Amino acid sequence: MGGTVWAPATRPVRMRATYHRPHGIEHFLAFYDVHGDYLNGVFRPRRGLDEVSDAFRRLRACYPRRQLFVVLDNLHLVHDHPRFLNLLKRLHIHPVWTPTQSSWLNLIEAQFGVLKKFTVANTDDASHEQRHQRVAAYLRYRHQRLGNSNHPLRKLDIPRHIKLELH
Repeated sequence: MGGTVWAPATRPVRMRATYHRPHGIEHFLAFYDVHGDYLNGVFRPRRGLDEVSDAFRRLRACYPRRQLFVVLDNLHLVHDHPRFLNLLKRLHIHPVWTPTQSSWLNLIEAQFGVLKKFTVANTDDASHEQRHQRVAAYLRYRHQRLGNSNHPLRKLDIPRHIKLELH
């Protein structure tokens, strides 16, 4: 931002360019409970059929005896796949699709704006694990602040990978 200040003129700290992704990208497959105001999700390297199906199995395990209506947004490669639709039917999950160009109807979008602002904006993480920790810290802070830390969706968390070293 241009302007006149009394601070010494120095070079700004530059963030690395994002066109080289040596460690690949990851997707945050998130679920938002509208009634409980609880946000949680899982990180996956892709948004393919297997990864999304696993996330929905984990979601059903969080709510074993409740009827679930899930608003599907940004799953264009998966949401009309016959295997995925059969899985939803077996899990007794009722999909609800957002109309084209109407993601503002999806209540999770407002939660993502805040999540991105506090965890992704102006950051330069060296690894995916740092990003995971930052998102987890924000979600812990959010749920402690709202007083809903004891929610069924908290079981959605995946166990951390264990690194084995060769001796």
